[in-house]
Amino acid sequence: MKNRRGFLLAEEILKIVIALITISFLIYFLVSLYASYSTNKKLELAKASLEHLISEAEAGATEVEIYNPLGWWLYSWVAYDLPNSCSNLGWVKCLCACPEKSRKGPIEECSSYGVCLQSKFELVEDVQIKKPSVKLKIQDGKITQ
Repeated sequence: MKNRRGFLLAEEILKIVIALITISFLIYFLVSLYASYSTNKKLELAKASLEHLISEAEAGATEVEIYNPLGWWLYSWVAYDLPNSCSNLGWVKCLCACPEKSRKGPIEECSSYGVCLQSKFELVEDVQIKKPSVKLKIQDGKITQ
């Protein structure tokens, strides 16, 4: 009788362990799916913000407000040390929106995780997108905060 109870107990423990492993994989999958969606949404917001900035600047606006994505940084490069996403396309000037100011430097950060667009305008200094918005002034091909 003792062996039968021990066998049933081991079988139930095995079922519980398998159920816990399955639930863990399901939670991991859901978290990964959410993180992927969140990252893609921020990249789309960054691209839309850059497109808005460039189109307003080309239309002759003297001031533009940028709202999204919060906490991201705007950079510009001219002719040297361009991120791969700009230099591979043969661009001479580009504006980029990148997730954070990195210790490695914005070039690596923008090449890996940012969005860059070709532009004839350049930023005078790096700009962080803050709440509720960032007002940028445009004059003589230069963008300042």
